Amino acid sequence: MYGNGLHVPVLPSAVPEILESVRCAEQPANDGVFLVDWAGIRTRIGMLPWAPQHLAGTTSTDLPIPTDGYRSEAEEYAGLTLSLTNERDDYFVIEAGSGWAPWTVGGISLARRAGKRARGIAIEADPIRAAWAMQHAADNGVSAELITGTPAQIATAIAERRDHVEMLVVLAACWSTETTLRFPTLSDDDMGGAVLTDHERTMDYRGAHFDHVDVPTVTLETLVGAAPAVDLMHVDLQGQELEVVLPANDLIEQHVRFLAVGTHNRYVEGMLQEHFLRREWALLMESPSTAVFDGVKPSLTGFTVQDGNQLWANSRFRDAADIVIRHRP
Repeated sequence: MYGNGLHVPVLPSAVPEILESVRCAEQPANDGVFLVDWAGIRTRIGMLPWAPQHLAGTTSTDLPIPTDGYRSEAEEYAGLTLSLTNERDDYFVIEAGSGWAPWTVGGISLARRAGKRARGIAIEADPIRAAWAMQHAADNGVSAELITGTPAQIATAIAERRDHVEMLVVLAACWSTETTLRFPTLSDDDMGGAVLTDHERTMDYRGAHFDHVDVPTVTLETLVGAAPAVDLMHVDLQGQELEVVLPANDLIEQHVRFLAVGTHNRYVEGMLQEHFLRREWALLMESPSTAVFDGVKPSLTGFTVQDGNQLWANSRFRDAADIVIRHRP
Protein backbone atom coordinates (compact mmCIF):
# COMPACT_ATOMS: atom_id res chain seq x y z
CA MET A 1 0.00 0.00 0.00
CA TYR A 2 1.12 3.53 -0.75
CA GLY A 3 0.38 6.86 0.94
CA ASN A 4 -1.73 7.61 4.00
CA GLY A 5 -5.25 8.62 4.91
CA LEU A 6 -4.29 11.50 7.18
CA HIS A 7 -3.09 14.18 4.77
CA VAL A 8 -4.57 15.65 1.62
CA PRO A 9 -2.46 17.09 -1.23
CA VAL A 10 -2.03 20.84 -1.45
CA LEU A 11 -3.75 21.93 -4.65
CA PRO A 12 -2.66 25.15 -6.41
CA SER A 13 -5.87 26.83 -5.31
CA ALA A 14 -4.86 26.40 -1.64
CA VAL A 15 -1.39 27.92 -1.95
CA PRO A 16 -2.42 31.60 -1.65
CA GLU A 17 -4.23 30.93 1.64
CA ILE A 18 -1.19 29.12 3.01
CA LEU A 19 1.23 31.89 2.06
CA GLU A 20 -1.06 34.67 3.24
CA SER A 21 -0.80 33.27 6.76
CA VAL A 22 2.75 34.64 7.06
CA ARG A 23 2.23 38.00 5.38
CA CYS A 24 4.10 40.72 7.25
CA ALA A 25 1.87 43.61 8.32
CA GLU A 26 4.77 46.08 8.59
CA GLN A 27 7.59 45.22 6.21
CA PRO A 28 11.11 46.31 7.17
CA ALA A 29 13.00 48.94 5.19
CA ASN A 30 14.75 47.81 2.02
CA ASP A 31 17.59 50.31 2.65
CA GLY A 32 18.23 50.55 -1.09
CA VAL A 33 19.96 47.16 -1.23
CA PHE A 34 17.45 44.52 -0.12
CA LEU A 35 14.50 42.87 -1.74
CA VAL A 36 11.87 42.74 1.00
CA ASP A 37 9.24 40.10 0.27
CA TRP A 38 5.61 39.74 1.34
CA ALA A 39 6.67 37.84 4.48
CA GLY A 40 9.09 40.57 5.55
CA ILE A 41 12.30 38.67 4.76
CA ARG A 42 15.16 40.81 3.47
CA THR A 43 17.48 39.43 0.77
CA ARG A 44 20.67 41.27 -0.18
CA ILE A 45 20.32 41.02 -3.96
CA GLY A 46 23.83 42.29 -4.74
CA MET A 47 25.21 39.26 -2.88
CA LEU A 48 23.59 36.88 -5.39
CA PRO A 49 25.19 37.30 -8.84
CA TRP A 50 22.43 35.51 -10.78
CA ALA A 51 19.54 37.45 -9.20
CA PRO A 52 17.97 40.26 -11.26
CA GLN A 53 19.81 43.25 -9.85
CA HIS A 54 16.89 45.62 -10.39
CA LEU A 55 15.23 43.89 -7.43
CA ALA A 56 17.71 45.55 -5.05
CA GLY A 57 16.07 48.28 -3.03
CA THR A 58 12.52 47.07 -3.70
CA THR A 59 9.64 45.96 -1.50
CA SER A 60 7.15 43.44 -2.84
CA THR A 61 3.71 42.54 -1.56
CA ASP A 62 3.23 39.84 -4.22
CA LEU A 63 3.02 36.19 -3.25
CA PRO A 64 5.74 34.05 -4.89
CA ILE A 65 3.31 32.27 -7.22
CA PRO A 66 4.35 30.47 -9.35
CA THR A 67 7.87 31.64 -8.43
CA ASP A 68 9.61 34.56 -6.78
CA GLY A 69 11.60 35.28 -9.95
CA TYR A 70 15.06 34.69 -8.50
CA ARG A 71 15.14 31.85 -6.00
CA SER A 72 12.37 29.29 -5.84
CA GLU A 73 8.85 28.13 -6.56
CA ALA A 74 5.67 28.43 -4.53
CA GLU A 75 5.92 24.79 -3.39
CA GLU A 76 9.02 25.46 -1.31
CA TYR A 77 7.50 28.56 0.26
CA ALA A 78 4.36 26.57 1.07
CA GLY A 79 6.47 23.88 2.74
CA LEU A 80 8.21 26.46 4.90
CA THR A 81 4.88 28.03 5.88
CA LEU A 82 3.21 24.69 6.71
CA SER A 83 6.15 23.67 8.87
CA LEU A 84 5.51 26.62 11.20
CA THR A 85 2.34 25.02 12.58
CA ASN A 86 3.10 22.69 15.48
CA GLU A 87 1.92 21.93 19.00
CA ARG A 88 5.16 23.04 20.65
CA ASP A 89 6.60 26.39 21.64
CA ASP A 90 9.79 25.78 19.67
CA TYR A 91 10.71 25.46 16.01
CA PHE A 92 13.67 23.66 14.43
CA VAL A 93 14.78 23.75 10.79
CA ILE A 94 17.68 21.93 9.08
CA GLU A 95 18.83 22.94 5.59
CA ALA A 96 21.31 20.60 3.85
CA GLY A 97 22.98 22.17 0.83
CA SER A 98 21.89 25.58 2.01
CA GLY A 99 23.64 28.12 -0.20
CA TRP A 100 22.84 31.40 1.55
CA ALA A 101 20.39 29.59 3.88
CA PRO A 102 17.11 31.19 2.78
CA TRP A 103 14.96 28.46 4.36
CA THR A 104 16.85 28.43 7.65
CA VAL A 105 16.76 32.21 8.03
CA GLY A 106 13.17 32.38 6.80
CA GLY A 107 12.00 29.63 9.13
CA ILE A 108 13.70 31.15 12.18
CA SER A 109 12.43 34.65 11.39
CA LEU A 110 8.82 33.61 10.85
CA ALA A 111 8.72 31.21 13.81
CA ARG A 112 10.18 33.87 16.09
CA ARG A 113 7.54 36.33 14.89
CA ALA A 114 4.91 33.73 15.87
CA GLY A 115 6.30 33.69 19.40
CA LYS A 116 8.22 30.44 19.18
CA ARG A 117 11.76 29.71 20.32
CA ALA A 118 13.38 29.20 16.93
CA ARG A 119 16.65 27.64 15.91
CA GLY A 120 18.16 26.15 12.80
CA ILE A 121 21.22 24.61 11.20
CA ALA A 122 22.40 25.38 7.66
CA ILE A 123 24.98 23.08 6.06
CA GLU A 124 27.02 24.41 3.13
CA ALA A 125 30.25 23.01 1.69
CA ASP A 126 31.40 26.15 -0.11
CA PRO A 127 33.03 28.88 2.04
CA ILE A 128 31.74 31.75 -0.13
CA ARG A 129 28.16 30.58 0.22
CA ALA A 130 28.58 29.85 3.92
CA ALA A 131 29.65 33.50 4.30
CA TRP A 132 26.51 34.50 2.42
CA ALA A 133 24.46 32.49 4.94
CA MET A 134 26.06 34.38 7.80
CA GLN A 135 25.32 37.68 6.06
CA HIS A 136 21.71 36.71 5.30
CA ALA A 137 21.20 35.84 8.96
CA ALA A 138 22.62 39.18 10.09
CA ASP A 139 20.48 41.05 7.56
CA ASN A 140 17.38 39.55 9.17
CA GLY A 141 18.44 39.92 12.79
CA VAL A 142 19.19 36.22 13.29
CA SER A 143 22.08 35.38 15.61
CA ALA A 144 24.41 32.93 13.82
CA GLU A 145 27.72 31.16 14.43
CA LEU A 146 29.99 29.53 11.85
CA ILE A 147 31.12 25.97 12.63
CA THR A 148 34.29 24.62 10.96
CA GLY A 149 36.84 21.87 11.54
CA THR A 150 37.25 18.14 11.09
CA PRO A 151 34.16 15.90 11.05
CA ALA A 152 34.74 15.05 14.73
CA GLN A 153 35.29 18.68 15.70
CA ILE A 154 32.15 19.74 13.82
CA ALA A 155 30.06 17.05 15.51
CA THR A 156 31.30 18.13 18.93
CA ALA A 157 30.67 21.82 18.23
CA ILE A 158 27.12 21.15 17.01
CA ALA A 159 26.32 19.09 20.10
CA GLU A 160 27.63 21.87 22.34
CA ARG A 161 26.05 24.83 20.51
CA ARG A 162 22.79 23.47 19.02
CA ASP A 163 20.61 24.45 21.96
CA HIS A 164 22.33 27.76 22.71
CA VAL A 165 22.55 29.56 19.34
CA GLU A 166 19.69 30.62 17.10
CA MET A 167 21.43 29.49 13.94
CA LEU A 168 24.50 27.40 13.16
CA VAL A 169 26.15 27.63 9.75
CA VAL A 170 28.19 24.47 9.24
CA LEU A 171 30.98 24.59 6.65
CA ALA A 172 30.72 20.96 5.54
CA ALA A 173 28.93 18.59 3.21
CA CYS A 174 25.95 16.64 4.46
CA TRP A 175 26.60 12.91 4.00
CA SER A 176 25.66 9.52 5.42
CA THR A 177 28.96 9.08 7.31
CA GLU A 178 31.63 11.24 8.90
CA THR A 179 34.41 11.37 6.34
CA THR A 180 36.17 13.73 3.91
CA LEU A 181 34.89 14.29 0.38
CA ARG A 182 35.84 16.58 -2.51
CA PHE A 183 33.97 19.74 -3.46
CA PRO A 184 34.56 21.92 -6.55
CA THR A 185 35.93 25.44 -6.47
CA LEU A 186 33.05 27.35 -8.02
CA SER A 187 32.44 30.81 -9.40
CA ASP A 188 30.03 33.00 -7.44
CA ASP A 189 27.19 32.46 -9.92
CA ASP A 190 27.39 28.65 -10.03
CA MET A 191 24.99 27.10 -7.52
CA GLY A 192 25.39 23.59 -8.95
CA GLY A 193 28.26 22.24 -6.87
CA ALA A 194 28.15 18.63 -5.68
CA VAL A 195 30.58 16.49 -3.72
CA LEU A 196 32.75 13.76 -5.23
CA THR A 197 33.56 10.56 -3.40
CA ASP A 198 36.44 9.75 -5.78
CA HIS A 199 39.46 11.73 -4.65
CA GLU A 200 41.21 11.29 -8.01
CA ARG A 201 38.36 12.57 -10.17
CA THR A 202 38.00 16.16 -11.42
CA MET A 203 34.90 15.84 -13.64
CA ASP A 204 31.60 16.77 -12.01
CA TYR A 205 28.13 15.37 -12.70
CA ARG A 206 27.69 17.84 -15.57
CA GLY A 207 30.85 16.76 -17.36
CA ALA A 208 32.80 19.90 -16.40
CA HIS A 209 36.27 19.78 -14.88
CA PHE A 210 36.98 21.78 -11.71
CA ASP A 211 39.67 22.11 -9.12
CA HIS A 212 38.42 20.40 -5.97
CA VAL A 213 39.22 20.79 -2.29
CA ASP A 214 38.73 18.43 0.63
CA VAL A 215 35.61 19.09 2.70
CA PRO A 216 34.51 17.46 5.97
CA THR A 217 31.10 15.85 6.22
CA VAL A 218 28.38 15.94 8.81
CA THR A 219 25.55 13.43 9.21
CA LEU A 220 21.85 13.98 9.75
CA GLU A 221 22.19 12.08 13.04
CA THR A 222 24.63 14.71 14.28
CA LEU A 223 22.43 17.56 13.08
CA VAL A 224 19.22 16.25 14.66
CA GLY A 225 20.81 15.12 17.92
CA ALA A 226 18.24 14.72 20.68
CA ALA A 227 15.70 17.12 19.18
CA PRO A 228 12.16 15.76 19.63
CA ALA A 229 11.16 17.08 16.22
CA VAL A 230 12.57 18.75 13.14
CA ASP A 231 9.77 20.91 11.79
CA LEU A 232 11.36 21.27 8.36
CA MET A 233 14.26 19.38 6.83
CA HIS A 234 15.20 20.92 3.48
CA VAL A 235 17.59 18.83 1.35
CA ASP A 236 19.10 20.09 -1.93
CA LEU A 237 22.24 18.17 -2.90
CA GLN A 238 22.42 18.32 -6.69
CA GLY A 239 21.31 14.77 -7.38
CA GLN A 240 22.80 13.08 -4.31
CA GLU A 241 19.70 13.29 -2.15
CA LEU A 242 19.22 9.51 -2.02
CA GLU A 243 22.74 8.97 -0.63
CA VAL A 244 21.85 11.13 2.38
CA VAL A 245 18.12 10.61 2.89
CA LEU A 246 17.67 6.85 2.50
CA PRO A 247 20.39 5.71 4.96
CA ALA A 248 18.82 8.02 7.58
CA ASN A 249 15.31 6.67 7.08
CA ASP A 250 14.67 5.66 10.70
CA LEU A 251 15.91 8.99 12.02
CA ILE A 252 13.79 10.94 9.53
CA GLU A 253 10.67 8.90 10.29
CA GLN A 254 11.05 9.47 14.03
CA HIS A 255 11.93 13.16 14.02
CA VAL A 256 11.05 15.01 10.79
CA ARG A 257 7.59 16.55 10.39
CA PHE A 258 8.04 17.98 6.89
CA LEU A 259 10.71 16.99 4.37
CA ALA A 260 11.36 19.26 1.39
CA VAL A 261 13.65 17.80 -1.26
CA GLY A 262 15.11 19.64 -4.22
CA THR A 263 15.20 17.02 -6.97
CA HIS A 264 17.57 16.92 -9.91
CA ASN A 265 16.58 13.89 -11.95
CA ARG A 266 13.54 11.70 -12.39
CA TYR A 267 15.19 8.62 -10.96
CA VAL A 268 15.61 10.40 -7.61
CA GLU A 269 12.01 11.58 -7.76
CA GLY A 270 10.68 8.07 -8.44
CA MET A 271 12.85 6.47 -5.76
CA LEU A 272 11.67 8.99 -3.17
CA GLN A 273 8.06 8.32 -4.12
CA GLU A 274 8.55 4.56 -3.86
CA HIS A 275 10.36 4.88 -0.54
CA PHE A 276 8.17 7.37 1.34
CA LEU A 277 4.73 6.50 -0.03
CA ARG A 278 5.24 2.90 1.08
CA ARG A 279 6.02 4.23 4.56
CA GLU A 280 2.79 6.20 4.89
CA TRP A 281 4.18 9.63 4.12
CA ALA A 282 2.12 12.05 2.05
CA LEU A 283 3.47 13.82 -1.01
CA LEU A 284 1.74 17.15 -0.52
CA MET A 285 3.21 19.00 -3.50
CA GLU A 286 5.69 18.33 -6.26
CA SER A 287 7.19 19.88 -9.36
CA PRO A 288 9.07 17.31 -11.46
CA SER A 289 12.50 18.21 -12.79
CA THR A 290 12.90 18.69 -16.51
CA ALA A 291 15.77 17.55 -18.66
CA VAL A 292 17.08 17.83 -22.21
CA PHE A 293 18.86 14.65 -23.19
CA ASP A 294 21.33 16.23 -25.56
CA GLY A 295 24.85 14.85 -25.97
CA VAL A 296 26.72 12.75 -23.45
CA LYS A 297 26.79 13.37 -19.68
CA PRO A 298 28.37 11.41 -16.81
CA SER A 299 25.07 11.33 -14.85
CA LEU A 300 21.32 11.75 -15.24
CA THR A 301 21.52 14.98 -13.26
CA GLY A 302 23.85 16.39 -15.89
CA PHE A 303 20.93 16.58 -18.35
CA THR A 304 18.67 18.51 -15.98
CA VAL A 305 17.74 22.03 -17.07
CA GLN A 306 15.20 22.81 -14.33
CA ASP A 307 15.30 21.40 -10.82
CA GLY A 308 12.18 19.94 -9.26
CA ASN A 309 10.98 19.70 -5.68
CA GLN A 310 8.89 17.46 -3.46
CA LEU A 311 7.18 18.32 -0.18
CA TRP A 312 6.53 15.37 2.16
CA ALA A 313 4.46 15.18 5.36
CA ASN A 314 5.13 12.55 8.03
CA SER A 315 1.94 10.78 9.16
CA ARG A 316 3.54 10.06 12.56
CA PHE A 317 3.02 13.71 13.49
CA ARG A 318 -0.61 14.75 13.89
CA ASP A 319 -0.09 18.49 14.44
CA ALA A 320 -0.11 19.74 10.85
CA ALA A 321 -2.18 22.73 9.72
CA ASP A 322 -5.86 21.99 9.12
CA ILE A 323 -5.55 22.73 5.43
CA VAL A 324 -3.51 19.53 4.86
CA ILE A 325 -5.46 17.25 7.23
CA ARG A 326 -8.29 15.08 5.90
CA HIS A 327 -11.53 15.88 7.69
CA ARG A 328 -13.91 12.96 7.80
CA PRO A 329 -17.66 13.36 8.30
